[in-house]
Amino acid sequence: MKYFEKIDGLRFIAIILVLVEHFAWNIGPKFSAGYYGVDLFFVISGFLITSILFKTKGNSFGKSYYNFIGRRALRIFPIYYLTILILWIINLDVVRDKLFWLVSYTYNYAWVLFKIPDTPINHFWSLCVEEQYYFFWPFIVLSLRQKPKILLFVIILIIVIGFLQTILNIFPFMSEYNYSNLLTRMSSLGLGSLGAIYSISFKLPEKIFKSKLIEILMLLALFCSLIFSFMLKPLFLAVISLYLVLKAAKFNFSINLINLFLNNKYIVYVGTISYGIYIFHLPLAHYFSKYIFDPIWLSIDFTKLGFFEKIKYNRTLIQLPLYTILSIFVASISFKFVEKPILKLKDKYFNNNDNQNR
Repeated sequence: MKYFEKIDGLRFIAIILVLVEHFAWNIGPKFSAGYYGVDLFFVISGFLITSILFKTKGNSFGKSYYNFIGRRALRIFPIYYLTILILWIINLDVVRDKLFWLVSYTYNYAWVLFKIPDTPINHFWSLCVEEQYYFFWPFIVLSLRQKPKILLFVIILIIVIGFLQTILNIFPFMSEYNYSNLLTRMSSLGLGSLGAIYSISFKLPEKIFKSKLIEILMLLALFCSLIFSFMLKPLFLAVISLYLVLKAAKFNFSINLINLFLNNKYIVYVGTISYGIYIFHLPLAHYFSKYIFDPIWLSIDFTKLGFFEKIKYNRTLIQLPLYTILSIFVASISFKFVEKPILKLKDKYFNNNDNQNR
């Protein structure tokens, strides 16, 4: 399976937006940074996972599903469960109290059901949504991979239902869970899936994807959608993400600066380890703040800093770069010494000829 370098460039953008949301809390929420970062991750996942499943040839349904789940488990489980184990050992209350929901990848529902306040693991809800998608989605794609038109219809139906629930709340009893449940998030995961099937089995409209004007309009639409609130905002952001993912995978951007950025080796590397960054960033920030940053910060006499006294009220100017570097550092160690050795087992035990961005 082809490796899409620029997809990891998009992952860089997604993870940086999440970090801005959580480490620059007075800035990120003002332009939906965290929401869009996670939603972009969902569209990317839908595209890549469906591409892998749809191109799986020569195996029975059972064998294909077994290989897929095995490969996902080796990629996803190790550092997720390792992080939970460490947090359990050091006695983080929410891990102790909600351990079943965490290990069963259902914390996205517990988060709402028990009205869990801010904790160092609340971002795990999106990991649960993705894992539920990994278990459920192969049944549809593998069953219909020989019938792409029917598969497209099913995907479109799921997308429509997901967006109707997100925007119009057609199932009121589910409204509390709209932000974090699989059905609503299938709208973005499904759009990525739709892009995968259409780009493989049909022909993408090159005039649209090679048009510099449309590219500029899409970027302007993204900027406006991030800044302003309106009813169709989730739909707009997801469709723009799909456009960006398809451009990154199948075309070059007309604005060459974007290509240079997305192909930059450092940008690609951070995108490659973005899963680890996502898992570790909030627990790291929580304990670093508690035991190192806050004691030092509170001990400073800001009145003696003259003009720089104002920095007392803008700690995010230091926390954002500091915690970002710390998260990347820990994730790079994890990737080198934990994830990469385990990933080598994928082809040994679950050979699926998968060489994509997972």
